[in-house]
Amino acid sequence: MTAKKASKSKARNFFITVMLIFNIIFAIALILSYFAAYVSPEKFWMIAFFGIAFPYIFLSNFIFLAFWLIFKRKYALILGLLLLAGVFNVFKIIQSSKKYDVKELSNAIKVISFNVRNFDIYNQDKHWNYNFTFRNRIFAFLKKEQPDILCFQEYVHDATGKFNTTDSLKKFLHAKNANLVYTANSRNMNYFGYATYTRYPIIDTGRIEFKTVSGNICIYTDVKINSDTVRVYNLHLESIRMKSEDYWFADRVVQGYTQHLDVEKNSERIISRLKNAFAIRAPQAQLVADHIKKCPYPVILCGDFNDTPTSYAYHTVSSGLKDAFVESGNGIGQTYAGVFPLLRIDYIMHSKEFKAYNFETGTEVMSDHYSVMCYLKFDK
Repeated sequence: MTAKKASKSKARNFFITVMLIFNIIFAIALILSYFAAYVSPEKFWMIAFFGIAFPYIFLSNFIFLAFWLIFKRKYALILGLLLLAGVFNVFKIIQSSKKYDVKELSNAIKVISFNVRNFDIYNQDKHWNYNFTFRNRIFAFLKKEQPDILCFQEYVHDATGKFNTTDSLKKFLHAKNANLVYTANSRNMNYFGYATYTRYPIIDTGRIEFKTVSGNICIYTDVKINSDTVRVYNLHLESIRMKSEDYWFADRVVQGYTQHLDVEKNSERIISRLKNAFAIRAPQAQLVADHIKKCPYPVILCGDFNDTPTSYAYHTVSSGLKDAFVESGNGIGQTYAGVFPLLRIDYIMHSKEFKAYNFETGTEVMSDHYSVMCYLKFDK
C-alpha cells in the first residue's frame, strides 16, 4: 500500500470512528426518548427533554442509518433495529388513514377541540381598542364547521360586551348548551377559563382541580346522546408559561441570529420553565387518568396537554383510550403554531365505545394552536 493510500485509509477510519461516537450519543438519546413516556418527570425531570425532542432525535438517527448503509452495514442493522422499536411513536406524529365521505358520517358526532388563546383579546392598539381579527376568523371557522361538541381551552368571556364571545357563539352555533368554567378574572370584566359547547342536553357537570396557580384545570360535561350518557372531558395541563422574551429568544435561535445574545442565560431560563412544567403535569395527568378509570360512561376527551405523544403526561392520560389522530389522521399532526416545529400537543381521545373518522388538524393560524377535529361513531 502506497503512503497516499495509507493516508486516505487512515483518514477514512478516523472519520468513521468520529461518526460512530456521535451515533452512539444519539442512539442513547433515542433510547432515553423511548423511556420518557414511562418515567415520571417528578422523579427524573431530565428524561422529559428527550421525549419532547423525539422527532429530531429519531430523524438524526435515521440519517446515521443511511450513512452506515454505505460504509458499515453491520452498524446499520443494529441501528435499524433500534429505530424499528420507535416506529409506533412515529405513527403518533405522522399518519396516513382512509378519508371517508362526509355523507357516510352523517349520523356521527362531530368534535372540535381548540385552544383559542383567549380569542386574542390582549392584541390591542395603543388606544386600548380591541383587534377582532382572530376572534372573527375563529367565529367564521366554527360557523362553517358547526360541531356537535366543541371544547375550548383558554376561553374568555367579556362581561362588558365590548369583546363579545359567549353571546355571539350561542347565536350561530348549533351546539348552544354550554358548560362554562372560569378560573380567573380581570377586574370582574374579563373572565378566563374553559368552555364545552354541545348540541346534546347536559345532564351533569364537574371539575378536576389541579394544585396550580396558573388556572389550568380539567372540566367534564355529561351529555345525553340518544339513549346513551357520554362524558366529555375538557383538559388543559400545566402550561410552560413562557414570556414574550422567551419566544423572542427562541425565534432568534431558530432563525440563526444569536449574535449579541446571552444564549446561556436565556437557555437556562427556558429549560427551567420546561422542567417545572414537566414535573407539575405528571400528577395532573394521573388525577385525570384515575378519574377516567372510574367513569361509568363512554368517554370523549379533548385537550391541550402542552406535551407530546412521547411524554409521560400523554402516556398516563391516554391509558385505556384511543387517540383519534392515530386512528384516523393524515399527514404530520403538528398542532402548535408557534416557533417550535413538529409539536403535537392538542388531542381528541375516546374510549373503546367509539370509532374515529376523518381526523383533521387546522391549517389557518387563528391562535398559537391549530384546531383539531374528528367524527366519532358508536362502535357497537
